[in-house]
Amino acid sequence: MPVFNPRSRRPKLDSDPAFDDAELRRAHDDAAMGGWESVRDLLSRTGNEWPLRTHRITVLANSAVGLEWPRTWIQAEPDRADARVMMAYAEAVQLRSLIARRDPAADDQAAVSAVARCRSAAEAAPDDPAPWISLLTLAGVLGDNGVSMVQWHELSFEAGKRSWGWFQEAVRRHPESWYAHHRMRDAQAARLRTGSPRDLTGLLDFATAAAAHAGDHSPLRVLPLYAHTELRLANTMDLLGDAERDWLTQRNEQDLQDAYREWFRGSERGHPAMPYDLNMLAYQLVETGRPSLAHPVFTAIGPYATSAPWAHAAQLSGARNGNDAFAAARAAAETAAAKAPRNVTEPDPFPETTAPPAPPVPPVAADDPDAPHTFPLTTLTSPE
Repeated sequence: MPVFNPRSRRPKLDSDPAFDDAELRRAHDDAAMGGWESVRDLLSRTGNEWPLRTHRITVLANSAVGLEWPRTWIQAEPDRADARVMMAYAEAVQLRSLIARRDPAADDQAAVSAVARCRSAAEAAPDDPAPWISLLTLAGVLGDNGVSMVQWHELSFEAGKRSWGWFQEAVRRHPESWYAHHRMRDAQAARLRTGSPRDLTGLLDFATAAAAHAGDHSPLRVLPLYAHTELRLANTMDLLGDAERDWLTQRNEQDLQDAYREWFRGSERGHPAMPYDLNMLAYQLVETGRPSLAHPVFTAIGPYATSAPWAHAAQLSGARNGNDAFAAARAAAETAAAKAPRNVTEPDPFPETTAPPAPPVPPVAADDPDAPHTFPLTTLTSPE
């Protein structure tokens, strides 16, 4: 990950999700011109290095919306597993985009077709988590018509049966998959955005359980920060009482401390999607009044400002766009760092605190007629 000197001329912000992966950028550019062979060769070289492979497939699938090269590739090599995985992921992303736009083409038939193609890709590549992650890409927009209490590690919370089954398949193949956990977080957050405060525990407990059981210096240590940001954006705080808000604030503090200490300060924090986590950490540090602590995080980010969380920050701050919100936060961090005393041992910015236990949330029956759904598709079946 390239870094830059904040005292020199800042590099132009780079929004390419390939980040510093030059091979991925070349394959992406060739594919945009119809050269699917570059994608085939790239995935062949990547092999089963799951973090890198999943990141590359995700970036390529998102960039393939509206393009024909995934279909051209699978027509040329219908028996190649990589082609089937790539086509399935691209179709899932395409359907998600159609649903987001409320396009009438996003009907039950299109959803059933996309799910079937992902399942076919999973059969073609049985060890690959990517087909299951492509299904999870749809989980947040298809909605879960069956919701139940699930047990994960020592926590139990509400989750959709379909999305939970897809998530379990993905992490069985790659236990610490960054994309699997974040797509499952998206599915949980989609339920939260329906306005039901009972989903608070489900979203946050999922992220906390993942972080607590991740390996040392795992990027999953940052996952709870996304959940806290989602809760604020969904105006969940306004639905809570004073005691619950205090509890949530203390829990955010503890999770921020863990992400900074256990991940950012670790020597093995690098992973292909790392700029997303760095941007989230920098945002949280600035928002909680620690701009000087965010300065080295902005340095590690370099030019790779990501849309989330800065697009949301722009909405809250009145900035023109996410890049302006990022630039303002980075400038505040640089100013605070310049004013910080030199050669002085600073007190620990995160005093030892323990978040209180969560307030009790009554379980909700799976057949609750008021249970919210994000998209009225009832023809899909559970993976079980």
